[in-house]
Amino acid sequence: MIKKITKTNIVFCLILLLQFFPSQISAFIYEGFDMDSKYNVKIGKDSTTKGISSEGWLSTWQLGNGNALYIKENIDFNGFKSEGGASKVIGERKENHIGKGFIIRQTANAYIDTVYGSFRVKPGHMSKDTVFGLLFTLPGVAETNIKNSLFAICPKRFGSKLGVVAVGKKAYKMSVGSPCIKGQEYLVVWKMTNLPVAGDSNGVSVSAWVLNKKQAEFFGASGMHNKDLNLAETGSAENQVCQFGRMNVKETKHSLYKGILVVPFNYNATNVVFDEIRFSKTSLSDASGLLD
Repeated sequence: MIKKITKTNIVFCLILLLQFFPSQISAFIYEGFDMDSKYNVKIGKDSTTKGISSEGWLSTWQLGNGNALYIKENIDFNGFKSEGGASKVIGERKENHIGKGFIIRQTANAYIDTVYGSFRVKPGHMSKDTVFGLLFTLPGVAETNIKNSLFAICPKRFGSKLGVVAVGKKAYKMSVGSPCIKGQEYLVVWKMTNLPVAGDSNGVSVSAWVLNKKQAEFFGASGMHNKDLNLAETGSAENQVCQFGRMNVKETKHSLYKGILVVPFNYNATNVVFDEIRFSKTSLSDASGLLD
């Protein structure tokens, strides 16, 4: 019996081959959107392909859909590292709604076992059906969305005020917590465990916490420890976390392969500002950008 060869199969085979080429020495991935450009220039132009301080990437930033601009605004919290500038991702204008807006960039590092990460967001006007967050996808997927992603960490999901954490098509929908508010800044920290080597499978767990500004600074002051976040109740108070979600799967081949796409994603919001994307093998403290 001859199996049909699909575009997805071909892409996965290419990604698998890519794992045999050495990764960069640094196991850190970073983008602060501190670009050597004038402000309000579209992402993906000659001057807006990467931040000056970015590291750990295989490609440059490209516009996937809608529009995205390099802006002067910077999402900054007391006690955290931050570079100037950010990316404003704008959904495509449709006749009766706002469609997708997203940018993409390919990673140069592969991760197995445990990895930590974070990103910062500030949403614009949202509706019940707005979705925004960070997607991790294979290149060449038929359609960029949560269901077609390897992983998805979104503070706001379709049909709800709260977010979702997904591993492939399996998703944990957050049911309690404090929803994101238009114009407010948030730090999203995440942790993935038991990530398999490319081609193998394992039981994978993905956890994510959404923190408002005062929560980020509160937990940052004590070192941004996993145990402190786990013990916190959900809510908007300083010693709480706005949202928490964890998705556990018993067996999956999904992992953070070298060459996957990192996708700051917006659907049906006027705009979402993304900033300070970090991956680290070390700790949540390092991954969230705490000052030394």
